Amino acid sequence: MPVTLSKAPIWGFAVFVLFGAFAADSEEAAKSISGLSAGSPPAEIPAAIKEGHSLFNLTCAHCHGPDASTGQPERNLRHLRVRYGSDMHDVFETTVKNGRPDKGMPVWGEVLDTKTIDSIYSYLETVQEDAE
Repeated sequence: MPVTLSKAPIWGFAVFVLFGAFAADSEEAAKSISGLSAGSPPAEIPAAIKEGHSLFNLTCAHCHGPDASTGQPERNLRHLRVRYGSDMHDVFETTVKNGRPDKGMPVWGEVLDTKTIDSIYSYLETVQEDAE
């Protein structure tokens, strides 16, 4: 599902343009999703995860790094499960919808629909790591 930019701030459009190159096609998404071998056929990966991977890299990678990995621990989304445990989904959804403006996280609730947010979450579930 395409992401609507009708209510996105102008920098949101710039993010789509500048970071669109990071969006992987289905085959590359299949290869990069944690826990799956590089030879996994794309058909084995649920569509929501492939879509979520692409959407993440289009909308979130500028702050959270391509594929949800960045050198800044507070922005590395591969440790959400370690940080929040069973509250991971609720914290993710609340943060995406309401933002954390005091920490630089924009409000996406008026820009991204529920299906898009759920797809991004589905992808993030696949890349969770233990804390180092």
